[in-house]
Amino acid sequence: MKDSWYVDACRTWSSVVEEHAERYPDKVLFVCEDKSITFREFRDLVNDFAKGLVSIGVKKGDVVGIWMPNCLEWIVCQFAAYRAGALLLSLYSYYRRSEMEYALKQSGVNVLITTDTFLGKIDALSILSGLLPELAVHEADALKCAGFPDLRSVIVLEPRVQLPGRLTYGELLERGKQSSFDAELWERQAAASPFDVMNIMYTSGTTGFPKAGMSMHITNLTTINLWSKHAGLTPDDVILCHVPLFTNFGGLYGACLGIWNACKVVITRQFAAAESLRLIGSNRVTYVPGTPSMFRIMLDDDSFASADLSSVRGGHVAGAPLSGSLMREIIEVFGAREIMQAWGLSECGGLSTVTTALDPMNKRLNTVGRPLRSALVKIVDTESLEELPPATPGEIWLGDVHPGSCVGKGYFRDAQKTAATITADGWFRTGDMGFFDEDGYLHLVGRVDDMFTVGGFNVYPAEIENDLMAIPGVKEAFVVPMDDRRLGSVPVAWIAGDSGITEQQVIDVCKGRMTPQKTPRKVFFYTPGELPMTPSGKVRKKELTAKTAELISENGGG
Repeated sequence: MKDSWYVDACRTWSSVVEEHAERYPDKVLFVCEDKSITFREFRDLVNDFAKGLVSIGVKKGDVVGIWMPNCLEWIVCQFAAYRAGALLLSLYSYYRRSEMEYALKQSGVNVLITTDTFLGKIDALSILSGLLPELAVHEADALKCAGFPDLRSVIVLEPRVQLPGRLTYGELLERGKQSSFDAELWERQAAASPFDVMNIMYTSGTTGFPKAGMSMHITNLTTINLWSKHAGLTPDDVILCHVPLFTNFGGLYGACLGIWNACKVVITRQFAAAESLRLIGSNRVTYVPGTPSMFRIMLDDDSFASADLSSVRGGHVAGAPLSGSLMREIIEVFGAREIMQAWGLSECGGLSTVTTALDPMNKRLNTVGRPLRSALVKIVDTESLEELPPATPGEIWLGDVHPGSCVGKGYFRDAQKTAATITADGWFRTGDMGFFDEDGYLHLVGRVDDMFTVGGFNVYPAEIENDLMAIPGVKEAFVVPMDDRRLGSVPVAWIAGDSGITEQQVIDVCKGRMTPQKTPRKVFFYTPGELPMTPSGKVRKKELTAKTAELISENGGG
């Protein structure tokens, strides 16, 4: 017998949008700057744009890529792709030419929706003009790109320059309004399955080139449903979505939590601490999601002391490792009493474990909680593949409680990586290392790829990082290996902290708290935001390791 939470979620996002447009037609759903949109207006725009996609030949299973910064049109395009039966590919706004070229080729994008510039930071027009010179000479309805044979259409929002090979967002929307594809849309919705792939999302690529994980409607909706119950979200809540929509965190949680729970969602064009704090007060925001670095930056902002945060009751922190000291500040200083910490992978519904306000404080501060009811979680020895007992670190594996409730379909156009990641009996090898304590709470100790050996002893950077962030004056810490002739590797720490703290003080404290293998041999100081980061807020460990080796070489070795 299937659980009720699974039965409730066994549908598609198009059916959820349709149901809530009928139930809450005039309720404001999204707000972005000076624009707002109701549930009914959103549904109508989604349907019109979906018909526009059908008019240019989009079929079930085609890939629609979105390469834009946060805006209301982003979400309209997202749900129109679902409505048309297409797979949505979320492309990072920060991509440069080589990354964009890889993504377009690897995914075989059929339709690309973009804009010419991203908040003055990325010249998308220049990048695409270099990759797609045909945009300047072909007609939009006859576009053929030599380097990207799958790409049939490019749609642009607010074009800076008119190119004959592109349609505008407004033109496609108007085509949809004037089309006769209403019956076609209803047929596609009736034929849609909860087990259809809805999203292709590239992993954050902290240790290598990103892979395109595939998510199904059932996996995302199951997690959204259970998460909403833990968070106690109702139509009276107001959610702040200040994370990028191209991430799992933004597009599949910040926006989708609002649609599922009939909440108002306040969307920012980009993250800026002072603006987020202002919007919390002016919109009476009750629920604030964010990465650890986003909360750190807000807490440190000059405007924090005068910000009105009285409406905030909760939110969730995810996307990167979180220290106990920062979690305590979020609960006590930020005032988010019901804040939850979460862990998961975009390839597996986004979130698989959670701590809630009902958990003991030491568990909320030092663990990522217990598994959601949708997820099976076990710890496995990386060599023997045997399940490990509590308190023993190993690789975290995820499984389904019901079909599709946790594990996605693997990696798009990459059967080899899919087979290497999903076992024959359906377990997903996450690549994250951790252990369960005796109470069933999950502790993270790092990535399988991050682990290095010091004189034959396994060292997990996350374990050292947590100890470092417990030192007074240390706000952030990251650990990477440094080559050592005698021991093979030794730890090096990167720290953001108060100006008075010194390298020797950090090392001396570590010597009193850690084994010699874990004690950092060198300490580098940085200002938050200076390290190489992924767009979702994780440090790129391979780049940081290379930067460390370069600095040490410049200064005459270790």
